Amino acid sequence: MKLSSIRWRLAFSYAAIALLAAFSLGFVLRTILRSYYDTQEARYLQERAMRIGLVTAQLIDAQVPAQLLQDQSASWSFFLQARVRIEDDSGNLIADSGIPDNRNAVFFTSAMPFQVPVDSSLAVPAMGTESFEVQIIQGEAASTMGQQGDFVIFSPDSVGVVMPADESMYGLFNYSEGTLARRSSQAVRQPIMDEDGTLLGWLILSDGPAYGDEILNNVMNGWVISSIVAILLAALAGWFFSNRITTPITALTQTTARMAAGDLSARANVASNDEMGRLGHSFNEMASQVEEMVGTLRSFVSDAAHELHTPLTALQTNLELARDEKNASARTRYLVRAQEQGQRLEAMVSNLLDLSRIESTEGRAGFLPVNLSMLLGEIAEHYASRAEQSNRPLALDLPDEPIVVLGNEAQLNQVFINLLENALKFTREHDSIYISAAASEKRVVMEVTDTGIGIPVDDLPNIFKRFHRGRNVSEIAGNGLGLAIVRAVVEQHGGSVTVASEGVGRGSKFTIILPARL
Repeated sequence: MKLSSIRWRLAFSYAAIALLAAFSLGFVLRTILRSYYDTQEARYLQERAMRIGLVTAQLIDAQVPAQLLQDQSASWSFFLQARVRIEDDSGNLIADSGIPDNRNAVFFTSAMPFQVPVDSSLAVPAMGTESFEVQIIQGEAASTMGQQGDFVIFSPDSVGVVMPADESMYGLFNYSEGTLARRSSQAVRQPIMDEDGTLLGWLILSDGPAYGDEILNNVMNGWVISSIVAILLAALAGWFFSNRITTPITALTQTTARMAAGDLSARANVASNDEMGRLGHSFNEMASQVEEMVGTLRSFVSDAAHELHTPLTALQTNLELARDEKNASARTRYLVRAQEQGQRLEAMVSNLLDLSRIESTEGRAGFLPVNLSMLLGEIAEHYASRAEQSNRPLALDLPDEPIVVLGNEAQLNQVFINLLENALKFTREHDSIYISAAASEKRVVMEVTDTGIGIPVDDLPNIFKRFHRGRNVSEIAGNGLGLAIVRAVVEQHGGSVTVASEGVGRGSKFTIILPARL
């Protein structure tokens, strides 16, 4: 199967839509989470900077040695797990803790919990400098360090600051190794002011714990996995639905190929109730009409060839006999017969042309009001004299009110002429012909009834087909096109024509129903 087929393209389309949706979702999700954690990281540094800034102001105001500021910044850096820098009011660097060593925090991870009772102290080496103390001054006894209470960080000169332990996502020390392995890009520059509001310097906190990186990476990893799964499922769904769509299309394609190869009986096997099912049903109806049309055309050509062959043969024979005949009387007789065959051919060709014109006309455009009462009266008057001369009584029954329909007057005139010609032709002497018409709000019903030779029951289904003639009229002149013209004209006018006969010798009745003029 080609990748350019609808089946593959639809599957790829589903996958592309899923990919676009997953990418959009991931982009929005990452943007929101990154913004949230950037805010949290900046808040963490800002709150600590405000508290440390007060202590730093006291130390600078007390003019402590630079080494003490360096040691103090190292201690703060250890506890905050952030880089601490102190600048004077001119922007010159006084102290820089550097990025804290991750190994110093291993002692305080949740993998090695320890309990510190109230009022106890713990001396911890801070990056190779002199010792400092951490004391829990709030919280329950035996609370876990870094989880509960406030911490006070004391310098050797007993200058301290309270550091909250539970204002961050991880507490003061509850950092994972992954968190400490990555550093935040956020930085806070806090002015150091004395009590009079004089600028003493700047405190800069940066490279703090990357709260969001680990979570964000986990979320993005989950997003990637779920996106891959979603894209695969979308592609499978696209393949499934495309298969449901293309299967009937493939069936239709195969059916059309069979029809193109000459198998006009091929039909599409599409049983669904959706648009494809309706398409398959319409295709099958079209195929049936094509098969019927082609069959009719073949039959028509065959029948026309046969019908034309007989008079042509007779015409040629009579002409040959007339050419070779020495007797003038006999030669005249042959020429008369040839003329009759020529007239028969002319009538047949004329009827074929009329039938072709009628069937090629589409719609009811150009139809005009036709007074059927007047039309039937004129035709009946003409045929009444002929019927009376041959002892075939003709009666006409019309309503008092005019019957008007929309149609082609010449074609309707031909319909009634053909029916009355047949009635006279196939009605024996002393048999009768009866014409009637009646109208209602929706339709007009006309009947031509005779008590003539009738129609064999087996011939009734085919009586309106081209060139079809009943078995009991083979000796009577005709070409089998009159009733075919009648049906074509009536159907062109949106009506129907039917025939009823109880068999040979029992007469027949033709009923024409046309829509009433609206």
